[in-house]
Amino acid sequence: MDKAIGYCAEKFESRSPAGEAGLCCVPDRSELVRILQEEGGESDPYLTVAAILRDVLQYTATPEEEILKVFGIEVALIVAELTENNKFTTATRRTLRLARMSGLSRKAKLILFAEIIETLRQLASKTVPGNWSVQHKQEFFEWAEKIVAAMGKVNTTLLAVYLAELETAKLSLTPQAVPSRKH
Repeated sequence: MDKAIGYCAEKFESRSPAGEAGLCCVPDRSELVRILQEEGGESDPYLTVAAILRDVLQYTATPEEEILKVFGIEVALIVAELTENNKFTTATRRTLRLARMSGLSRKAKLILFAEIIETLRQLASKTVPGNWSVQHKQEFFEWAEKIVAAMGKVNTTLLAVYLAELETAKLSLTPQAVPSRKH
């Protein structure tokens, strides 16, 4: 795990894996690992390392062969499964991800599940990127529901966490009623 964290720090030294400016919440690697291990009960070391490395191929010039050489075939395959082509728009990448969801390995699905949970938490928090409109958030909720449904039964504990976080994030969109004071 420490090796993967150091590797990412080196690869992302001069840049942040932020995707399209302001249009995505960037999951914290340590939070993804925490969600998988503590909330999902998933302690597989290959899964953990792949969760840390999941965006290295997508946002850096790192070749797949390097991941294979440094971390082995299982981690390299999971990371490759999760890598999307940044030349496509977010909407196109989401459509493609949905189309290929059934063919992903269980470990790749678990990492996506943790990312969705982390993103929902960011959307419900006060630290959400400022240019996430209500419509953009609602579109993410709809897409997340489709992705989670397409995953099948991957981890029932994470499913329960996801459902709670989705509800919390949806509730964060509605203005809180301010109790009126009676004089």
